[in-house]
Amino acid sequence: MTNPEQAPAVDLTSARRIIQAFSGACGVDCHLIAASGETLLSSSEEGGCVCFRAEQARYQGCKKMHVYGAYQAERLGGRYIYHCPHGFAWCASPVLVGGKVTAFLACGPALIMDLEDYLTSQPYQPDAAAWGGEEELTRVPPYKSPAAFGDLSVLLLTAAIYLGEHSHLLEVQKQSAEQQQHISDTLQTLNAAQELPRYPIAKERALTRAIRAGDQAEARRLLNELLGHIIFCTGGDLDLMRTRSVELMSVLSRAAEEGGADLEQVLSLNHQFLCESAYLHSTEDLTVWLTHVMERYTGLVFDLVDIKHKDLIYRAIHYIKRRSCERITLEDVAGYVGFSPSYFSKVFKEELSCTFNHYLNQLRIENSKPLLLNRELNLSDICYMVGFEDQSYFIKVFRKHVGVTPGQYRRRQGRLDPDKERET
Repeated sequence: MTNPEQAPAVDLTSARRIIQAFSGACGVDCHLIAASGETLLSSSEEGGCVCFRAEQARYQGCKKMHVYGAYQAERLGGRYIYHCPHGFAWCASPVLVGGKVTAFLACGPALIMDLEDYLTSQPYQPDAAAWGGEEELTRVPPYKSPAAFGDLSVLLLTAAIYLGEHSHLLEVQKQSAEQQQHISDTLQTLNAAQELPRYPIAKERALTRAIRAGDQAEARRLLNELLGHIIFCTGGDLDLMRTRSVELMSVLSRAAEEGGADLEQVLSLNHQFLCESAYLHSTEDLTVWLTHVMERYTGLVFDLVDIKHKDLIYRAIHYIKRRSCERITLEDVAGYVGFSPSYFSKVFKEELSCTFNHYLNQLRIENSKPLLLNRELNLSDICYMVGFEDQSYFIKVFRKHVGVTPGQYRRRQGRLDPDKERET
């Protein structure tokens, strides 16, 4: 399942209303459960299976069972019916916000057989004490026929889809408000300046680096600042803004291509976005459009939909990025993702079309470029800061990937001769 740390938040207010309405209409408890298995919201006071709450060890096992049910629901088209260790029926559906699983809805427990048949079929013969006393026998889960419970799972999926789309809309509105505030802050800063500012080419370069790295959060921040500058320098003239935005779109598309995006996909999006730009009729339309363009190009860099070992590659890349400034080996990463070094090396090269060392060196070189523009840092310090252990090797690798030495890159302030710049 999607890492919950990377997923947007679900709207709890809407979720509470949905699970209460669902439970009231269907007569079965409904719950919002986190990817870890913890119950976030429940239509019942107990928050889950009430019949065996005295058996805490088995109840803890139910949490793992719910996580498994949610995983299966995500994998098998959005809904999955399963049974808890005590034989009660449950169904689960993932809540996707912006295409990412952020939680899931679970419905249950329910009996899908007669109570007498259930009691005689269970390996754990519950006595009155286990059920919480004789009076608790009237609080057994509601009965649903298998067909009715299947219909209920369809309704649960519908509720999960609605909750995900509603939460996504709120997330988009939140991001839009934050973007407008960021642009407004940039405009205020520019208004306070005594002279017309020059185009911030350094920010544009930083933006392209973020695109190449697939860093969407950093790319969004830099894009907002560039949008503020474009709005300020064009005086709000929509035609000029559109022209500048299309120019910036071309820069972003090239950055995505250099970051490893498929060329045919990039060219196809270029045509699509160029056609869309003709229908931008306000500053807000333009900022929303260009943000979408940026996010789409950034997504192409690590769009691994067709990769056979998607989860492995995602985890490996995340680990490499976090540890790139340290001493890191192929064996370290292979151990982290749970494969032998030889098999991991083979899969990595097949799926990313480069060796592990090439990818790591390229990442370190990209991290060194902004540091080289800071003349207060010497080359030896930069070498060790980005993860190289030998300065001569750093210079050799930098020249191989960039086409010039680190010193030449610094003297040229990052401006490279296109005829000399090599393929990365």
